[in-house]
Amino acid sequence: MSQQLDQKDFWSHFWPKVERGTFFDTNGATPALVGLLDTLPSGTALVPGCGRGYDCIALSENRKRVVTGLDIAQQAVEEARKYREELKIDQKQVKYVCGDFFEFSATEGRFDVVFDYTFLCAMPPSLREKWAQKMAKLVKTNTGRLVTLIFPIGDFKGGPPYAMSEKLVAKLLEPEGFKLESIDKVTKSHSGREGREVIAVWKLC
Repeated sequence: MSQQLDQKDFWSHFWPKVERGTFFDTNGATPALVGLLDTLPSGTALVPGCGRGYDCIALSENRKRVVTGLDIAQQAVEEARKYREELKIDQKQVKYVCGDFFEFSATEGRFDVVFDYTFLCAMPPSLREKWAQKMAKLVKTNTGRLVTLIFPIGDFKGGPPYAMSEKLVAKLLEPEGFKLESIDKVTKSHSGREGREVIAVWKLC
């Protein structure tokens, strides 16, 4: 619990520095996700660590999905709501919740799509197994899909972001019942992230 409280404190203090297009804020939806949208189920979607909600808006795909953006920092949620209002997106279509991922419980039950990008890599390594266990409770069995954009791929110490790899993510998810459906190198990345990303789609069996 102390680590989770530390995370809330850290990100709550960090977010006031984050203008659009600075630090981890990409000022737009993730190209690799946008390229994958047609292959993903409709219905409901969740984006943990949603930040300003660029990917939440993309996932809603003109009402194809009802999307929940979750962030531990209240300011992130407020910024996401501002961005949604700028685009005149219905709050029933894309909603934002301030809360702890590990304690989150959706009223609508499991999700058809969950998207993780710069979320796993931002948390302390000691919470990774718990992350995988929680994902297994959030994704619909058989029909749902977990999309992990694995970044930053490398071998280095320290973080966040902490070093990621395909093998690391598989080692976390496979014991929880996830089966890899596809994995591809990302050919179009946000500036500065080129060559350090792969996108994987997982099915919970």
